[in-house]
Amino acid sequence: MPELTASIRRHRQALFALFMIGVVLLLLWSARGALPAFFIGLALVFVLDPVVTGLARIGAPRWAGVVVAYVAVVLVVWGLIAYALPPISRQASEFIEELPQLGAAIGDFERGLLDWYAGLPLPADVRAAVDAQMAASSQAIADFVRGLLAPTINAVLRAATFVLGLVVVPVWLFFVLKDREGFSRSVAGALPPSWRPDAEHVLALLGRIGGRWVRGQLLLGASIFVATVIGLTLLTAIGFTEFGQFTLVLALIAGVLEWFPIIGPIVAAVPAILIGASISLPAAIAAAVLYTVIQQLENNILVPKVMGEAVELHPAVMILALVVGGALFGIGGAILAAPTVAAGRDLYRYGFHRFAGEVPADALDLTIHGATPPAPEEAPPAAPGPAPSTA
Repeated sequence: MPELTASIRRHRQALFALFMIGVVLLLLWSARGALPAFFIGLALVFVLDPVVTGLARIGAPRWAGVVVAYVAVVLVVWGLIAYALPPISRQASEFIEELPQLGAAIGDFERGLLDWYAGLPLPADVRAAVDAQMAASSQAIADFVRGLLAPTINAVLRAATFVLGLVVVPVWLFFVLKDREGFSRSVAGALPPSWRPDAEHVLALLGRIGGRWVRGQLLLGASIFVATVIGLTLLTAIGFTEFGQFTLVLALIAGVLEWFPIIGPIVAAVPAILIGASISLPAAIAAAVLYTVIQQLENNILVPKVMGEAVELHPAVMILALVVGGALFGIGGAILAAPTVAAGRDLYRYGFHRFAGEVPADALDLTIHGATPPAPEEAPPAAPGPAPSTA
């Protein structure tokens, strides 16, 4: 007992810091309804900070850089509302109006497909196994979608708190961008002195992953939007004119769902394929081929270059993270699964090197750049042999 009391006295500062961290996390969890607005603000920090930092490097005050970034955001939003929103709204309205006809055409296509399947000369046991597998797959997909949507419905019920968060986010964003460098130091300053280097490095690792992921996702979404617009315009030009009525809406769906790794591109292709099925079988095949080509180009060219340095996760790990994140936290969990796992991997690496005895600076360097392979040992010089004969 005296040993325990002495240990508590020696580490009372650390225990107090851990207790206060727990209190802060509990308060944040209690106010989680307002946090999505601040997540949006944090994403904007990652997007705008390079602009503010670049202006600061040429001598402009950070507050002036923040003002310039705000003006740029206002101009972009105004341009979207003035030029992009009206045609997208019109196409969305037309898409909704076409849903009954689209559903009837899809129903006819489905009945024809079922009639074709019923006419196949399959043995009874094979047909029963196929039917059972199709039923199980449909139930699994329905359960997965229900698991994604349930937390979203709860989030909609907290919309008032979310709107309140959006009101204060611009002010919060201004101060975060203005004092970005001092923010991590102020957070670390609230911790025991021996913890401060580790706290600053942990925040740096989280900012590194978050910034690269947000900027990479925005670039990928914009690229998919442009590629889909071009592809659907080509399909319209070769005779499938119905695609031209919904080009912007379908492209916007594809660009937004690009935030969902692996699953999002597949879901984004469904509306275009269904519209194609309402036209003709060749139109449905053309839409499927178009989306497949776009995703192959994205997976083999854009993702390795844009996202390779951001998360560096194997596709199998990304799929597992997506399913687990969606099951636990709904759509938000699915979106943030990849950066969360990547951040956890870097934190594990940093902690591993720290517990191995590395100082904080070396542990950070090893986490980011990896261990440098040892230089190959030089071969020992050969022993001198007998002098050559001169005979």
